[in-house]
Amino acid sequence: MNYQHIQVFISCQNKSEAKKLVESLLADQIIACAQILPEVESFYRWKGQIVNDQECLLLLKTRHRHFSAIEQLVREGHSYDVPEIIAVPLVDGSTDYLKWIDEQTE
Repeated sequence: MNYQHIQVFISCQNKSEAKKLVESLLADQIIACAQILPEVESFYRWKGQIVNDQECLLLLKTRHRHFSAIEQLVREGHSYDVPEIIAVPLVDGSTDYLKWIDEQTE
């Protein structure tokens, strides 16, 4: 099944970095909205070590066709060598909300 709408997850080093990314994404009209979860505790393996960090998490709503542009913009403005940029399909949603996403990401 081909999903038109997605939610993109991006982990950020801090809230300031997250806000800068959101502002750019909104200005370019490639996302309809974003939420910043200001404090998440992340555990991961990096360069052979287990790491435990405090990060922010961005939740972005957009159309699937904008994923490549989001990925490019995030890679250019992100502090991590390998930022988390993943998307999940919105399998359903209120008609009015999905229409609003479309209108905001023309």
